[in-house]
Amino acid sequence: MKLALLLNVVDPLIGGVLIMGHRGTGKSTAVRALSDLLPQIAVVDGCPYNCDPENPCEQCSERGSLASKHVPVPVVELPLGATEDRVCGTIDIERALSAGRKAFDPGLLARANRGFLYIDEVNLLEDHLVDLLLDVAVTGRNKVEREGVSVEHPASFVLIGSGNPEEGELRPQLLDRFGLHVEVRTENYLKNRIDIIERREGYDRDRELFCESFADDQAVLRKRITRARANLAKIAVERPVLEKIAQLCADLKVDGHRGELTIMRAARALAAFEGRRAVTDEHVKRVSAMALRHRLRRDALEETATSDQIEQAVDGVFPQTAPAQPSTGDTGDGDGTKQERRGKSNNSGPRKSSSTGGARTNTADAPSPPAVEKKSGEVRLDEHLRRNERAEKARSQSRRATGAKAALDQQRGRYTRAVSFKSAGARIAIDATLRALAGLESRALVPVSSQALRYKLLKHKQGTLFVFAIDASGSMAANRIARAKSTILKLLRKSYLNRDSVAIVSFHGTTANVDLPPSRSILRARRVLDSLRMGGSTPLGAGLVTTIELVELVGKKFGETVVLLFTDGRSNVPLRRNGLNVRAFRQMKIEGELIELNVALKRTRARVVVVDTQKEFESSAETRRLAEILHARFVKIAPAAIQ
Repeated sequence: MKLALLLNVVDPLIGGVLIMGHRGTGKSTAVRALSDLLPQIAVVDGCPYNCDPENPCEQCSERGSLASKHVPVPVVELPLGATEDRVCGTIDIERALSAGRKAFDPGLLARANRGFLYIDEVNLLEDHLVDLLLDVAVTGRNKVEREGVSVEHPASFVLIGSGNPEEGELRPQLLDRFGLHVEVRTENYLKNRIDIIERREGYDRDRELFCESFADDQAVLRKRITRARANLAKIAVERPVLEKIAQLCADLKVDGHRGELTIMRAARALAAFEGRRAVTDEHVKRVSAMALRHRLRRDALEETATSDQIEQAVDGVFPQTAPAQPSTGDTGDGDGTKQERRGKSNNSGPRKSSSTGGARTNTADAPSPPAVEKKSGEVRLDEHLRRNERAEKARSQSRRATGAKAALDQQRGRYTRAVSFKSAGARIAIDATLRALAGLESRALVPVSSQALRYKLLKHKQGTLFVFAIDASGSMAANRIARAKSTILKLLRKSYLNRDSVAIVSFHGTTANVDLPPSRSILRARRVLDSLRMGGSTPLGAGLVTTIELVELVGKKFGETVVLLFTDGRSNVPLRRNGLNVRAFRQMKIEGELIELNVALKRTRARVVVVDTQKEFESSAETRRLAEILHARFVKIAPAAIQ
């Protein structure tokens, strides 16, 4: 992590760093520490964009003589709750009210120019802010056309993001914009954990004394950075090294050419930081994993590439002429025994069930088999879902609602227009209020009446919440649960593309559990599916109760909720287990409970689909009856031919 940050300090063209890892591992602390480490920069005095005196912006060029000063490199943090006008800038309200003139009030992008823009929990950032960042990151300039203001200013910054991968995935467009990707894990070496405790305790006890104890090391590191930035242009990258970099990316089938450019720039920055005159193979090997880890994942349901996978390709392109030495970098080469041990650890997947394909597992708790995806010969559940989506889209075209639903929310979202009515939590739209009151051209402003007030109408996209209620009982034989998982994986890919959320509820034995609360991390959903336990009876009522409680808990947070009930319909555990335990009475009691639960399910306004997991030649009477009771759509998934 520290190496990746230092390389971006030496050469900002690398493109930033994405830091993903466990909570409480110092990600934010390391980024915020950059402001104290970096050498100061010269800026034009009074310029809101931190422009260089030798290359002033348009506004400073019109001023004539320019006075300069030295300031710390800006490290600007973009909070998740920031509004769009706070990020890109808006009209200067103070000047508009005092002088009656239109003026621009710069935002966070202007402050971050020639510095660093840090986004903590970047995977939870609103989509409309992501779109804004993508536009600015490409051009290095921020163009604002809003509220009667037309301004364009420089916004060249190093983008740094951090987050926990279990809380959601990044959009592929934003993921590709980060030059380097590093993973931070919790320290498990006992001595290092003790050192962390002691250092943190020393910092909390006396911050000034703690910082002074590292002042000399800080000064040495600052000099190394200054020298590396000065010598960066002198570092040679020979053609044979470039050929190996290109061959490495070709062997790994990296899409696009950002991978080669990032490796070349990072290797050159590393050589400059170490005081070398030319880039060597060792420099390339140390930065390859950081530059390619996030560029190799082709399937949304697959984990990002591990360092071992990239190291194998590196070993093929850069043959070792001497025994490998442990590297001090982020992705150094280890010995063969260590690689083999890591390979065994990474390849240890979930244990397969010992039951055969046609047998039923009756144990109380056993691992479920992994999903086996088939490319053909299987009914596509998402086609059935599209029918309702097309009908809903046709009904909403008059309201101009396309793609993800646009929900009105006065607390979050994009400012679309001004309205005269006030709702709970509404914020005043100053620009529209001034235009309605007197117009910005008039300098004489009268007291504002309530009839002249205008309020911001905010909209944000709302995705769909898919709740997968999975029957994991013993009657769901290995092949049935495998088909259910296979269908769910296909729906997960669709939800990833549409930025939808998923939740998983499983029920077997006598209980039901929420295995995955609503999340946009489909990798986390994949891991939950692979770790499902199965066996025992079928408490369908308990599964529906847990599903209803989950849907009621999330409320109106999502645009639509779809409950997908994967089962064979063989419920045999009533919610109320008192009274006679005769099969006939038990089934009547279960059906009565399902009718009661259907009333509660209707109140949630969730769309319900009963998915029959039995084979095509098996009777579907029980699942069809269940769909009738729940007033749900019935879908049967089964292979069309034996393979």
